[in-house]
Amino acid sequence: MTPAFMNKIASIKKSIFITLVALLLSSCEHRGQDVIKFTGEYRYFAGIAEFFDCKERVKYFVAKAGINTDLQEAYLKLGVKDKDDVYIQIQGYLKEVAQMDGVDPATLFVPVKLLSLDKNRGCERGSIQQGR
Repeated sequence: MTPAFMNKIASIKKSIFITLVALLLSSCEHRGQDVIKFTGEYRYFAGIAEFFDCKERVKYFVAKAGINTDLQEAYLKLGVKDKDDVYIQIQGYLKEVAQMDGVDPATLFVPVKLLSLDKNRGCERGSIQQGR
């Protein structure tokens, strides 16, 4: 085997190792969480992201965790107007976080894997509840 061939094999092994480590680290962040598929509407404006769950008819703030940054970028690339909702299918979970003393904990939506975004669809909205 030539040295060039051996270097190529070493480079491939290194790439595979880095990919596996990245996958392992990203899976640890959500370990123990009930990651499920959600369908709803997403909006992002002025640093605040919201998710409306079509099935449960509840609106949640999106946690600054998981794929939050990637989701914001995908939303902005759609070129929708500020505060416009886009239809989303996504895997994620709900997480309770403590607030100030004497205030009930807030439930945030943590996005894990984007399945689809569509600016031409939406949910039928009736009465809306704020996060649990």
